[in-house]
Amino acid sequence: MKKLVMMVFLAVSMTANAEEMNEKTVACGVNTGTLVSSDDDDAVTDAGIKIGKGTDEDDLWTMHFNLGVNIPTGVSDGVDFAPLRSWELGWTVVQYDYTPKNSKTTLSAGMGFIFRDYTLSGHDDMFGKVGDQVVVGKRDGSISELSSSIYTMGFQMPLLVKQRFAKNFAISLGAQLNWYCYTRLHNNFEIDDEDYEISTKKIGTRPFTIDIMGIVHVAKSFGVYCKYSPMSVLKKDRGVEFKSVSVGLYF
Repeated sequence: MKKLVMMVFLAVSMTANAEEMNEKTVACGVNTGTLVSSDDDDAVTDAGIKIGKGTDEDDLWTMHFNLGVNIPTGVSDGVDFAPLRSWELGWTVVQYDYTPKNSKTTLSAGMGFIFRDYTLSGHDDMFGKVGDQVVVGKRDGSISELSSSIYTMGFQMPLLVKQRFAKNFAISLGAQLNWYCYTRLHNNFEIDDEDYEISTKKIGTRPFTIDIMGIVHVAKSFGVYCKYSPMSVLKKDRGVEFKSVSVGLYF
């Protein structure tokens, strides 16, 4: 997780450096063909990391990151998650932004990767698989320092409509399509001061889900997002049932 957080800080640093270089370039009257002028920045509040211009003045290619916490909802009885230990990291590798001339509305579509984990609260309960069912049970007395999670990794495709209300304030609404190609149960614990890790695959996670997404852009290349996942993480009748809400920072 430390590596994931470092990736986000690196992305923010790259964005800041890119904007600083862009301002200096415009001030000197130099046209590089890849950096966006200050007028374009005014037109696109949330620019992320600018990759380059499109085929005309109305479109732009960008890159984005989001980092937040998962808050499971609609959880099965007796199952307790720890939101502050459940994370989400999204990396939109490339996003196409189209803003019609003289318009304050931007249409966007992107492709990237998503990582989510859902960690049980405390250190007494642990995920397990019995047959084709995902269950939660108590740890053995010899186990200590237990951390038990469900991990999901895959691809994401955000589809957004952004409306600008001021130079540094805009709101985006839309949906995000997810395709999870790797999921597992992961239990990390100690027995007699020895570390152990047990992973279980093929846990019946839904391969395709749709999230409802909203972003409040409060500065250039920075905002706060919220996503609601109305579809359960696991397929129906596969054991533990829960959905999720995620909130965090959007770059």
